[in-house]
Amino acid sequence: MITSNKHFKSLTTVLLTLVFSGAVLAKNVPAIVYAFDDNDTIPIKLSSLNLNRLVVEDDKISALSCPIGFCTTKGSAKDKSGSITVKLNIALPFTAHISTTKGRNFALFITPKATPAIVSKFKASNSHVTKKSVFSRAFDYPVQIAKLTKSMVLWSRFKTPIDGFKAHPVDPASLPKTNKADLAIIPQTVFVGADYSAIIYKLKNQTNTTMPITTAQFYSFSARSASITKDVLAPNEEALLYIVTGGGVNHAR
Repeated sequence: MITSNKHFKSLTTVLLTLVFSGAVLAKNVPAIVYAFDDNDTIPIKLSSLNLNRLVVEDDKISALSCPIGFCTTKGSAKDKSGSITVKLNIALPFTAHISTTKGRNFALFITPKATPAIVSKFKASNSHVTKKSVFSRAFDYPVQIAKLTKSMVLWSRFKTPIDGFKAHPVDPASLPKTNKADLAIIPQTVFVGADYSAIIYKLKNQTNTTMPITTAQFYSFSARSASITKDVLAPNEEALLYIVTGGGVNHAR
């Protein structure tokens, strides 16, 4: 019995030594720092498995806007760093937009990855002070938006390819489970291009009464335009919603 106890103690000591040795060898993983100017779009990979933490140096994030249902964000008034946590609800690339309390605005072109989350830190430069506004560019904004919306309509009807855009069908199994709402808003297809992203949603009236709908219901900071195929839905009737958002590395807005 005494011999067994000695063996047990020796084995325990070896195991503890291995555990603590591993702990000593483990290294901290620093935050990834991204430099940006106002109105930049930053390509970034975020975890689809864990909560992601975003922080802007010497500033506080006041809002992060994702396409409807694509992410869930949370901030705390007690957090002096002004950071937020972001949970990705969909495994497709999309564009989100950040505003800060100091008036900075920039976009994230998010690619979900099945990897552990790492803190992402954004550091603003001062070059935006001397830059000309993007609205001074020779860019026919309304015409481009209208053309993209028309192309999405043709794609939804005839699957006509949209030049310069890659279509990503949304897997229904990847969508978060939510309580039954009066109006279901279900993403169907995401289009990713150099200057814009776009999303087709299915709308469904899940009530027993006729429901009027307007594009104003789907406004968000990231939306550039919204179009709907019907302005009134009967019970269980469906319609399509076409949303255009800023997107891509050469974001123009």
